[in-house]
Amino acid sequence: LAKLEGHEGSVLCLAALPGGRLVSGSADESIIIWSLADEKQLAKLEGHTGWVNCLAALDGDRLASGGGYEDRSIIIWNLADGSQVATLEGHKSWVNCLTALDGDRLASGSRDRSIIIWSLADGTQLAKLEGHEGSVLCLAALPGGRLVSGSADESIIIWSLADEKQLAKLEG
Repeated sequence: LAKLEGHEGSVLCLAALPGGRLVSGSADESIIIWSLADEKQLAKLEGHTGWVNCLAALDGDRLASGGGYEDRSIIIWNLADGSQVATLEGHKSWVNCLTALDGDRLASGSRDRSIIIWSLADGTQLAKLEGHEGSVLCLAALPGGRLVSGSADESIIIWSLADEKQLAKLEG
């Protein structure tokens, strides 16, 4: 067993990466990429101005990270060299969750109660989904062009990404 140490604040999120790597995001505003084989820190990425609340591994050795607290941005990273490829801004509050979608897209959920669908090709906002009455806390991509979101309002919404509409709202 190993204990990976390197952050100076609470570890808030994790994501598995190809090649036996792990990435962690922290309240210290940093992201660390770890080698699980030798339990070493490979790189430290800095660019957020608040907590790193969420992470999503993307195709092409890229990573998306979402900012919390005062940082409402999403940074797309090139993991080969640690550079920032893009900064996505559109949420009015913390970014709580991210999930990769097919077609080189990303979904982000926020404390502002919205979900934004982004094009990773050019960083543009493709759609904004609204329907929750509380913070969007988690997202998952489903087959058939669907997205599911969970919220602090105690509901789960299943969305059709093709027509940007709710297919079902699960409550109770």
